[in-house]
Amino acid sequence: MSLEGWLLLLVIAFLIGYITGHRQGKTEGFREGAVFAPIEMRHATLERGRCIICGTAAKRKRDKGHARNARTDPAKRNNRTIVYPDERNP
Repeated sequence: MSLEGWLLLLVIAFLIGYITGHRQGKTEGFREGAVFAPIEMRHATLERGRCIICGTAAKRKRDKGHARNARTDPAKRNNRTIVYPDERNP
């Protein structure tokens, strides 16, 4: 074989290897993206406090004594004391 024949064989072998690797890389990348996308969407939703798909607000947990214990233990909310009608002095 002459030099041109070896170069042609080398170029063809390189192209076959490139095409095979590119195809395999696309397949692996798609799989990794399919696994990572729901996790990333959940992270963005929790970070923003709203669903990035539909815009619904996320529910937040309340602090202890915030709403449930407000009647039994008058707590200060927004620097105000809560006084209920049944607790006033006549």
